Amino acid sequence: MAGQDRYYTRGSQVSRVLSIEDLQFDGDYLVVEALVDDAVVVRPQTYLDPEEWGPALCRGSFELHDEDLIPATDAELRDLLSERIDDWAPLDTSDWGD
Repeated sequence: MAGQDRYYTRGSQVSRVLSIEDLQFDGDYLVVEALVDDAVVVRPQTYLDPEEWGPALCRGSFELHDEDLIPATDAELRDLLSERIDDWAPLDTSDWGD
């Protein structure tokens, strides 16, 4: 299924990695900063409408194993990150405009 978007589920929300901003190795872990779809609530629920989710810059990590292969393309790497990281934490970017 190469080339197709793959998703991970957090509760009832389904998200995917849209772009990769930074990758760092920390021991056996790969720490990732990425733009993740459906990561934050952008419009709260009202009486008539459900909450609306949108993208956010997030950080996540996962443990690399000796048998793990790093994908050759950006799209395959985004797929791998979407599959392996399910605890994305939105980053505070409120002071970026200062």
